[in-house]
Amino acid sequence: MSLKLNSELLTPGTNKVSFPSEGHQLAGLLFLPEGFDASQKYPTIVMTMAFNQVKEQTGSVYGKRLAALGYAAMVFDHRGFGDSEGKLRSYEYTPAKLEGLSDAISFLRMHDFVDRARFFGLGVCAGASHIVTTALTDKRLKAIATVSGMLNNAASLFGVMDRETAVAALTAANDAHQKYYETGIQENVDILGMSEPPAEDAPSTMHEGYDYYMTARAGRETNPNYTHMAPLFVNEDYPRYNATAMAPFLYTPFLGIVGKDADTAPLTQGFVEAASEPKELYEIEGASHVSLYDIDKDVDRAVTKINEFFQKHGS
Repeated sequence: MSLKLNSELLTPGTNKVSFPSEGHQLAGLLFLPEGFDASQKYPTIVMTMAFNQVKEQTGSVYGKRLAALGYAAMVFDHRGFGDSEGKLRSYEYTPAKLEGLSDAISFLRMHDFVDRARFFGLGVCAGASHIVTTALTDKRLKAIATVSGMLNNAASLFGVMDRETAVAALTAANDAHQKYYETGIQENVDILGMSEPPAEDAPSTMHEGYDYYMTARAGRETNPNYTHMAPLFVNEDYPRYNATAMAPFLYTPFLGIVGKDADTAPLTQGFVEAASEPKELYEIEGASHVSLYDIDKDVDRAVTKINEFFQKHGS
């Protein structure tokens, strides 16, 4: 059976697609521009999104706008998320996400409408780390961009916990992993602390996250495949990764976009400072971490800059 899509069935706008990755079928959305003609070649973007997100959330917001600018853009549910296969559900496991990204790139590049010389990557929030890690060695990506990038996952645990607290958190994760191995029971936890409204003095990103993920704006009421819960042993994986350590060796053109008011902006600013050339940092006045997920005025400015950067670095 051919892995390629039937081009006669592709239409401008949103197309449901699927592709194999390490024995699993991954579900995606492929956004195509107005007047799409499968005999023509289009600049193409593979996208990977924020922690625990499904394809209908931020990826669809960006995919539709990028298609309007003439791109073919695909976002997909990683293994165990949304409509994709996978026994472990909502497990933010970096090796699986990197495999999925690599296979998504291979899948897209099989198609004649994809311009391999103008093939790009976009990562949002946690997806920023995944797109950087992929681009470090995958030079099929001619340039990459990140939005609200979480580019030092190690700092999110070891940077905020003392030794005793960190060891306790990791031990709890280890125990949950042992339980899963022995019993098959996946013990889930509200890892981002969003089950209840955050305290008034909590960081602004917590308030933004609650408003985005726990309401009709982007939560289960609108996206029933989404969950804010994750396996407790997720703490075993993400602290292992610090994309900023890779920055000097990226060698792929890099654009980092942040909201100027975002609590997380220093993670991208530090990455850009360490990164190899060519690189750009774009700070959006008045924008925050989460406003860049779906607020029109902020997303529009981000997409305009992404388009400008990719046009500059496509060959």
